[in-house]
Amino acid sequence: MKRFLLLLAVLALAVTACAPAATPTPAVTREVVITRVEITKEVEKPKVTVRLSGWAANPQETALLESLLYRCSLKNPDVVVKYEPITGDYWAKIKTLVASGEEPDIYYMDIFQFPFFAAKGVLVPLDDYMAKSGVKKEDFIKTLIDAFTGPDGKVYGIPKDFNTLALFYNKDLFAKAGIPEPNENWTWDDLKEAARKLSDPAKGIYGLGVPPDPGRFPIFVFQNGGRIMKEDFSDTLLDSPEAVEAARFYTSFRAEKIGAIPSDVGVDWQGTAFGQGKLAMVFEGGWLIPYLREQFPTLKWGATFPPKGPKGRGNLIFTVAYVISKNSKNPEAAWKTIECLTSEESQTVVLSTGFALPSRAQLTEHEYFKTHPESLVIFKGAEFGTPFMWGLRGDVVNEQMGKALERIYLEGQDVAASLQQAAEEIRKALKEQQ
Repeated sequence: MKRFLLLLAVLALAVTACAPAATPTPAVTREVVITRVEITKEVEKPKVTVRLSGWAANPQETALLESLLYRCSLKNPDVVVKYEPITGDYWAKIKTLVASGEEPDIYYMDIFQFPFFAAKGVLVPLDDYMAKSGVKKEDFIKTLIDAFTGPDGKVYGIPKDFNTLALFYNKDLFAKAGIPEPNENWTWDDLKEAARKLSDPAKGIYGLGVPPDPGRFPIFVFQNGGRIMKEDFSDTLLDSPEAVEAARFYTSFRAEKIGAIPSDVGVDWQGTAFGQGKLAMVFEGGWLIPYLREQFPTLKWGATFPPKGPKGRGNLIFTVAYVISKNSKNPEAAWKTIECLTSEESQTVVLSTGFALPSRAQLTEHEYFKTHPESLVIFKGAEFGTPFMWGLRGDVVNEQMGKALERIYLEGQDVAASLQQAAEEIRKALKEQQ
């Protein structure tokens, strides 16, 4: 076996030795061409985070805001908005944050509080940002955008939504009393006559809710040609003949037992009494609508404009804006967020939910109003409304107005004397402010 293997090895060597020489390979010249190809890679922009705060609302409203913020994140992918709702006393906390320089970039600003913040110089004027973005004051309902315009003529807040007061009425109680339902042509006399026919004190039913509320009573002053404060807020007109006459009319409903305050019917808020059928008519805002649908789904109700007074129409405007803190390190990103949240697209989404009314003037003719006439009444109320704001000492004005009505109701104080007392307290506060 070993011998055979050795023979094979020798034969293999022999074959290799007899193989012909390899054919020479011709030289090949290769030319290398380098082509420069530029590949452009889009560099992702760094994200900017801005903080947004508002008062803690009900779950539905919070969900609405979060859905709008999601839409805005698609439109502005370079901006991350961190929503930080504030529970408890919103204004006390915001003022503390502002004083410490730790306030959010964007926060809710109620019209009632705006004069205080504007005077402190803690807000960013938005005019330049509006101009760059093509956003005009005319895009918004005039009374709303004007409400957040400072004494210097600059815009400091973009209104996100608003409300006015409407006369809500119980359809079944009107039908039972055999009287026509209220309409936009009603006067003070019509209101009084209907309240009288609707009332049945023995059964705990009253025609009209007349709470000692500074957010309800002033509309009667306006309808009578009066004001709560002078235009420059330097003095109160709460003791003027127009205001006194309006207060006499307003409080006469309870005096004649054809109207009631919440405590008369065992509730804290007249909206509840209306839902329970204890008040046939109340002056409330759009916030009453989702409440009634949720808490009193079988109640048949309607809404119309507040009645005309001796001097015409009058209403209150409740509105909230988005503002930018002067301490914000990212005001441009904050503006992009506000611009998106108050765009016509976002405002249309807000309108469709029924939680609030949009501030965009273009939405006046929106299809939503054709099937929701009660919302249209509240929307158009802004045309003859006055912002719910009484200047830097608005807190004192509201407090004294409420106390004056309570003295009339609970202590039997003379109307003129009570308003005079309130006016004196307001003037003291105004003097201390100087």
